[in-house]
Amino acid sequence: MNVPLDDPLDVRLRTGRPDDAVRLAAVFVSAWRRSYPGVVPEKSLRRLDAKKIATWLQTLLGSSASTTTVPESDDHELLGFCRYGEDPNDGRNGHVFSRYVSPSASNRGIGRRLLAHALENLERRRLDPVTLWVFERNELAGRLYDSFGFSPDGARRVAPEYGAEEIRLRVVAKSVP
Repeated sequence: MNVPLDDPLDVRLRTGRPDDAVRLAAVFVSAWRRSYPGVVPEKSLRRLDAKKIATWLQTLLGSSASTTTVPESDDHELLGFCRYGEDPNDGRNGHVFSRYVSPSASNRGIGRRLLAHALENLERRRLDPVTLWVFERNELAGRLYDSFGFSPDGARRVAPEYGAEEIRLRVVAKSVP
């Protein structure tokens, strides 16, 4: 089931930089607080600290272990990010670590474009299949991943800091639309 897009946004995708960390932390916090009530415990949402998240993101953005792509508007607003690279459990495979879109830009094609870009990049790098973790109760993200051919592979986890069930999804990159 495809959800009709609101007015699609024209953005430029670029590689994230460490100096983007503060703005991306704001996207992360707002996306979590908008998307995850009822998915993760309320206390997890209240504990989100933009300053700590910015420090964490700055480290990730400065590392060569993964790639972070950000959609940037004409007025230089960062509207989300997607981090991807080698699967930490098997370097022959790809992994999407995270994908977030600012609530102000939701349902405008950015999340789909970020995921397609990541999968194309991973396929070029011959990192196949591709895995990702998603909160089991995050139905909207689940529908997006399903539209790209992702399906559950049976792995489950509950990260202590989130307190919510996650399922691992997998897709063979060559089957991506």
